Amino acid sequence: LPTGALRCTPLAPSSDSWNEALMGRDNQPKERQLRRNAAKEDQRASYARILIVTEGSKTEPLYLQEICATHRLHSANVEVQPGQLGTAPIQVVNYARQLFEEGDLHKGIRPRSFDQVYAVFDRDEHHSYFHALDLAQSLDGKLRNDDKQSVSFKAIASVPSFEVWLLLH
Repeated sequence: LPTGALRCTPLAPSSDSWNEALMGRDNQPKERQLRRNAAKEDQRASYARILIVTEGSKTEPLYLQEICATHRLHSANVEVQPGQLGTAPIQVVNYARQLFEEGDLHKGIRPRSFDQVYAVFDRDEHHSYFHALDLAQSLDGKLRNDDKQSVSFKAIASVPSFEVWLLLH
């Protein structure tokens, strides 16, 4: 053969080289990419699942949902719900606990499906304010989620009200 000429040897149809030539190698770029992505998924920390229960039915949920949208927080990770038992701070904390423990299938909330629970309420002139703070503190770390992990339970109080806080920020 002249210099630089390629020599082609026919492959037998039953050989491994024949199958490799037709099907491609096992270590194709797509397979490597899939393995790399799978390894990254294993290393990437999952996002906390957060339940936020608010005293108000409009201002607080809309504001918090807007924050989620602005920061591109997936709705599967953050659930914002207005309180359903009343507007007193103790009622907001009790509803947050109830929603965490029992869930609400009509709202697509499974029981114990959160890692963090927040009860958001105003200081205003509520008589149950300090009792609500104490209850939230007593629940912090005591509840267990569906992964059997300790759940953070926090009260977030706006003094004197959420609307004043918005005006100041």
